Amino acid sequence: MDPALLRQRREFMKQAINSMGVAQQIKNDRNNQQIPASSSANTAVSKKKKKKPVQTSVGDYAGSTPEDNIQNATNFSIMAKIVDYMKKRHLNQQPWALSLKEILEEMQVYDVNRKSMLWLQEALPRNPRLQAEADNTKFIYNPPFKVKNRATLLAILKKYHADGKGGILLSDLSDCVNNAEAMAKALESQIIAIPTQINKRKDVVYFYNDPETDRQIDDDFVQQWRMAGVEHLDENKIEEYLQKHGLETARDLAPRKLAFSGPKRKQPKRAPQRLHNVHLEGVLVDYKTED
Repeated sequence: MDPALLRQRREFMKQAINSMGVAQQIKNDRNNQQIPASSSANTAVSKKKKKKPVQTSVGDYAGSTPEDNIQNATNFSIMAKIVDYMKKRHLNQQPWALSLKEILEEMQVYDVNRKSMLWLQEALPRNPRLQAEADNTKFIYNPPFKVKNRATLLAILKKYHADGKGGILLSDLSDCVNNAEAMAKALESQIIAIPTQINKRKDVVYFYNDPETDRQIDDDFVQQWRMAGVEHLDENKIEEYLQKHGLETARDLAPRKLAFSGPKRKQPKRAPQRLHNVHLEGVLVDYKTED
């Protein structure tokens, strides 16, 4: 073979090898540059996913960690103090509304963090003892009854009596006016006061004294009524005694509530029994002999 051709062939092969090595080096460099970029991107994404959301609503505070429990206790304590302060303002004849910031300033409470402020802004409009105004930005105290003087108290007692709702507790009345007991005492001839006990605390319940239900009863009849003892008798014996003396008894005619029973269980279907030798019913003969 011509030596010039052999020399050209060797040079061509050398150039081809060099070009392949450069291409492989460029490819490796590109791969090495892409790996850190992708890992850093994944790290950034994982950090974004692990970022804890900010609690901005009342439902977000229903956690079970000790920090959440402490935060919940602090929030409810502040709300209770706000309700008590607004009640004092109402009893002191200060009925104008205040914003949450104004309430905290008048209470001289300055250590409320941002999370508690957001929680209070959402929880205060739903408190039954507060009435929200101006798009839930200002609040006033909401008493149990709209009582301002003796006339309004008597009107409420009359309405309760007509509707069959019963009476009004002194503890609830004290949340409406400053001198509740003195106001009720001024209506002594028109109302009835009965001592009671609510949640192991002594209280008084006031009823309207309806003059139409007053009946004059002879003292002798009252004395005989109180002397008659029926502790040893049951309802059936009392009814028999009254019927024996020609008196009719009042029966409870109210519809009785039926006791709810669960849905009836469906009984499983039984498989039909297979009868044998039905087709030989008239053919079989008994060959037993009598002894």
